[in-house]
Amino acid sequence: MVIAAVYFVAAAIAAVVFARALDRQAEGPRLRAAWAGRTAEGRCAGVRTEEARDAEGAPVVLSYATLEFRTEAGRTVVFEEHRSRIDIAEGDAVTVYYAAGAPESATARVPSFGVRRVRELVIGAGCAVALVTAGVLAAVL
Repeated sequence: MVIAAVYFVAAAIAAVVFARALDRQAEGPRLRAAWAGRTAEGRCAGVRTEEARDAEGAPVVLSYATLEFRTEAGRTVVFEEHRSRIDIAEGDAVTVYYAAGAPESATARVPSFGVRRVRELVIGAGCAVALVTAGVLAAVL
């Protein structure tokens, strides 16, 4: 029983650490702050493309849109959207989400459930698997 309890605690801690790392990799804190802030009408000032290679060595083309918008205070902010899949062209209008205190961290990404809740989902799934596995260990040992 003690081994199962120790396993559960270790696995739950690992799930929390993994979830936090995944959240940071997915830019969760920055995106959540932008989505919780204000919106503005922006426009695409240009699209930059570059060639790269994926993990398997195959060539891929990455596109980055340079977007500009005006904050409620009247300040013009220009930023580059870092997404490889982009479906806007120069001159297109976009909705920009930004935090009032950090408009440079703006995004044109539409709020999504997965990015908003990735940390909670991974922690919940990891703890559920840890609990089932700890139960099986307790029954077997």
